[in-house]
Formats: sequence, structure tokens, C-alpha cells
Amino acid sequence: MSQETIYKTVYQYNKVPISAKDMERLLEIAEDCRKVRNFVYDRYGGIGGLAKIYPGYTVQNEMTHSGLRERLGLPSVYFYLSIFDALGDIKSQWARTKSRIEANIKENEKLTPEDRHYLRFVMKQSRCFEAVLAGGEPELEGDWKETYHTLCAGVDVHRLDQYLRRQVRRHLVKPHTDAADGFTASPKGYRYADHGIYLSMKESRRRLFIPLTDNNRYTRQVFIRLYPKEGSITINVPVEVKRKHPAGYEGQRGLAMGLRCMFVTDTGTSYGERYLEYQSALTDYVRKKLPRHRRNAKNNPGMKKYNAGKARLETALHSYINAEINRMLETEKPGTLYFPKLPAVSKTGVNRKINASVSMWQKGYVKSRLAQKCKERSIELVEVFGKGIGTECSRCGAEGVKDGDMFRCASCGLEMPERQNTAANVLKRGKNMQAESARKREMKEGGIQKESEFPEKK
Repeated sequence: MSQETIYKTVYQYNKVPISAKDMERLLEIAEDCRKVRNFVYDRYGGIGGLAKIYPGYTVQNEMTHSGLRERLGLPSVYFYLSIFDALGDIKSQWARTKSRIEANIKENEKLTPEDRHYLRFVMKQSRCFEAVLAGGEPELEGDWKETYHTLCAGVDVHRLDQYLRRQVRRHLVKPHTDAADGFTASPKGYRYADHGIYLSMKESRRRLFIPLTDNNRYTRQVFIRLYPKEGSITINVPVEVKRKHPAGYEGQRGLAMGLRCMFVTDTGTSYGERYLEYQSALTDYVRKKLPRHRRNAKNNPGMKKYNAGKARLETALHSYINAEINRMLETEKPGTLYFPKLPAVSKTGVNRKINASVSMWQKGYVKSRLAQKCKERSIELVEVFGKGIGTECSRCGAEGVKDGDMFRCASCGLEMPERQNTAANVLKRGKNMQAESARKREMKEGGIQKESEFPEKK
């Protein structure tokens, strides 16, 4: 994919309701795919499976010979995609685990710089990491072997290896899924024709025809989402589209992001003022309804009503987020947009209702949608360092104080809304970061040009 194209998801819908019998056949495929994913999670999601998940062909071969596909009677087009979906989840879990361990290594005051250097080397070298977790001796070659032995000379290897194993056991969680509401299909598993789609079924040489509301045809890996209660499906299709270069998008803007208001710009304009209203409605629903369902789990016929209500509120929240991001970009028309690195959610506080809202703050969704929409419009989105950004004066750089929603600086006398001051600092740090990067590039290019002025020695 070139830099001028991006991926986005388009959706297709069934034109007429799907019969209960046909929906049952689709749900059976989704349930079998769930079983395959959980089988892979259980067998390869732990420490013992680490050596096999990259790149994953070993897992594919072992799953082929496991006999699971034959027992389920699942078509290969669904079976192997479920395997690689599960492998992707396992790799993501390992990435999260390593990230948590690296944070602990950084914060552990008992570790010396040499200890940290050794641990980071082990974690970055896959063979070394696998050997340490398995309790064996790493088999390295060339310079890597020499570097490893050099690092071992200055540390207590046994103590650090034990520490690393404990950290992995503490943070690594095998993935598991109870969701059987859809499945992934490759182009070999479906065929577009007759203003609809033919999906492969578990019966040999049988396909289920589903009329669609549009006549678009794709040759992509798609995800079939099932809605048995409504008798409907959605087909999620990732498509490659060209970036837009809309006229008038120029200049630079800084953003402050928050829970009460989604965005405040360095000029003081606010977007998403009702975000907390939508978020609180979802939070209150989950906080009140879910414990009731858990207490009455034995007498509860199901959580369909609860899940439907939660999905409805999440859909309303996501629609509002997308609409406000569009409004902000179309109004501001930035060429470059700076935003702060968002802090981790604090677990301390006295207001349980506010804490619940913060814990469910969908900042990840906001950030991902902002990134996607900036890509579509060819807007450069830059994340800046956010520590102390809310208490720093955007005019003189001195330490100020927050008084309610206002920021005041005793040094220069600046008074402005606290979120606007934060956004102005974001813009300032972003510009400084870009300028520093440009300076380093010029120095590097200048050094290469300077060396080229000298004649080559014979």
C-alpha cells in the first residue's frame, strides 16, 4: 500500500431477513470458529507456545494434523483464518505483556543500569527471551553472542532471569473468547452474484445465498457479523482508498483532550461538549444493570436485553464522537494537528461515579477515529509529550496554578481557560519537536555533504 492510500471499513447489509434455519447454520460456523480460536489460545497462548507463534506456520501445520477441523466439519476457508486470527490475538497479548514488564523494569529502583540493560537486551532478542523463559541457555551467533556474554559479566544472571520469569507469569494472560457472533471469510469462502453473496457452508459443495442492499463486489478478507435476533448480518470489508487532499487545510493546531469536553483548540474553541453526557449514560447503565444480572445469574434467562441496551448506548456515543471529530476538522481545517499523549487512568479518588466514568473513558476509540479521519484528509497528526503540560504557562513557561476551569500564572499574569492553555502548550511543544527534528536532519545531511567534499583516498 502506497503512502497515498489508506484502509477503511465499508459495510454491506442483507436485503431481506435471514430465516431462522439459515441463521442457525451461520451461527454453527461462528461457534466452530470460536472453538478453533480457543483451542489455539489454550495450546499456544502460554510461554511454551512462544517459540512457535512467529511467523505461525508451525502452528498451522500442527493444527492441520490435530484432527480438529475434521471433528468440527469446518471448511478450511474458515478454519485457517480462525487460526491466524487467534495467533494475532496471542501476539498482541505478548506485546502488551512486554510493555508492562518494560514499565516495571524502568520503575524498579532495585535494578542497576546494568541490570536494566541486560533485561532489555533479553526481551528484544527473541531467541534469548525464549531460552530464558524456558530455563535454558540462549543459542546466539556472531556479535549477538559476544554482546550477551559481555552483559552477563556485570550482572547476576540467575537473579535477573528469575525476575523476568516472575514478571511474565504475573502479566501474561491466555486469551479466551465466549463470543460467537461472527466469523472471518477469505475470498475463497464467498462469491458475489445475483445482487447478493454466496457463503460457503459446512455441507459439502453447498453455499448459502444472501441478497444484499448493494451490488458492490470485493475480493478481500471480510468479517461476517451475525445478528440472530434481527435475522440480519453485516459484512465488514476493508477497502483501500486514496487519500483526500482537500483545499484550505493548512496551518497548525494544538488540541487538549479530555473527558468533560472531547477537544479544546489553542484558540479556545470547544468540540464535543456533550461527550461526558453520552459517556455517563453508558457508565450508569453498566454500573447499575450489570451487578443485578450477576447477582441473579442462576435465574437470569440471558443477558440479551442488557447487551442490547449497552450496544445502543455505545452506538450513540460512537456516532457523537465521529460527528464531532468531523465538525472539528471541517471547521479548523488544520494541515498539522498536535495532541498530547494521554495519561493512564488513575484508580484513586473519592467520587465513585466520576471514577467509573474515567475507567470507561473511550480515549482509545477517540484517538483511533481521530487518526483515521486525519489520514483520510492528509492531515499530519503528531503526538507530543504530555507530562506537566496542564500546569505550565503557555506564554512564559513558568509553573502556574489551576483555579477551577481557569489557569493563572503568577510570573507573567496570564489568565485563560485551563484547557486552552493546555492546547497552546501542545502546539508549542509540537512546533519545537518538529523544529528539532528538522535541525537534526539538516545536520545529518550536512555531515554527509561535507564528507563528500573530500576526495576519495586511493
